[in-house]
Amino acid sequence: MSNGKKARISLSPPEFTYFNEIKYSVGKDPLVKVGQLEDHGDGQFGIKLFVKGIKKAKALATLIASDKIIGEISIHVKVISSGKTISPIARTLTAKEIAGLYRIAFRTNRIFQFVALRSILGHTFVYPVFRIKVVQFYNDDLSDFYGNYNNVAAFVFRNVLLSEIGGVHIQFSTAKKKRCRKK
Repeated sequence: MSNGKKARISLSPPEFTYFNEIKYSVGKDPLVKVGQLEDHGDGQFGIKLFVKGIKKAKALATLIASDKIIGEISIHVKVISSGKTISPIARTLTAKEIAGLYRIAFRTNRIFQFVALRSILGHTFVYPVFRIKVVQFYNDDLSDFYGNYNNVAAFVFRNVLLSEIGGVHIQFSTAKKKRCRKK
């Protein structure tokens, strides 16, 4: 039975998906407010993160991917604290210093659990570890019955944060599941 109208099927534009990935990962922090997605025209978009605390803002500005290119679309993420745009740390950082930035940037984030270092074959990797959680939001996902975007929290953070800083590789991880004891 039809009323003569065709159903419109559309997908959420990639800039909205990326905005929501930031909102539901980095934005899950009482000290971070994610501003609205700004359309600057010609496929240029902006997202402002309003962060309480200059140290936290500096750490976040250093860890976040400030520019994301998706096809013909460019998204610029700006970190702001006390009304000023915060630039990332420009000098070379050690793995230990990067781990410290994760602690500062995500200490109050509801999804972040801890950060650890691991050396493998002479290279030290940074492992930010996130809670066992699925990040979900409505996104016109035709493969999901309810149209939701669903992804493991660690992978959403991997999409919006840098995977390498000054030659130090970041390995986004999920916390270990606690075993249930049988009675």
